[in-house]
Amino acid sequence: MNDESVTLVSPTEFTRRWSGLGVQFQLAKLGGAEGIALLGFYVREMGRSRLPLICVNTAHHPAAIGAAFSHEMGHHLVGRLFDSRKDHAQLLTYTAYGEHLDDPEELAADVLVSLGVFPEALARTIFLEPGKGRKSKSASAELPDPVSARVLKYFKGRFGLSFGAQIPSQKKLQYLAAVVHFAKLRRALLTEYEI
Repeated sequence: MNDESVTLVSPTEFTRRWSGLGVQFQLAKLGGAEGIALLGFYVREMGRSRLPLICVNTAHHPAAIGAAFSHEMGHHLVGRLFDSRKDHAQLLTYTAYGEHLDDPEELAADVLVSLGVFPEALARTIFLEPGKGRKSKSASAELPDPVSARVLKYFKGRFGLSFGAQIPSQKKLQYLAAVVHFAKLRRALLTEYEI
């Protein structure tokens, strides 16, 4: 996962590839002001099948859908690896990234997304400033303008996500919050832990 960047595929292809991992999927196109805030959610046990459920909102850009699939699958993997017993739905919304930093399960799911989006070799070229060493700036500091520009260029080229006029303003804020969150998390992993 930390070797090469994840590839975007259709929601149907995501579910086909991951259906053998003991989870059920539900795709829903939730528009409107309230629905658009939700990217997806994970419920550990759902209904009679007793299988976990991943629901992803397909009303978003393919990059956001891919991040939601990866984040929610991260919950599933963390739950299986560490026998987590959270019994409530874990929602992925663009307003909760700050809270994720204080919740080990949310943070673990976000780390999986960050490693998949910014694999190590790429992360080094984007986040490390040449000649300044790995801890040139605090990981919690704002991303310098040249780093932000490289991140946005990468998202446009790799995932087709740009912040031009084709994206409605309410989604721009949501997607930018995700890009900043995952970029800063990946930068911290690289500069503080060399991951």
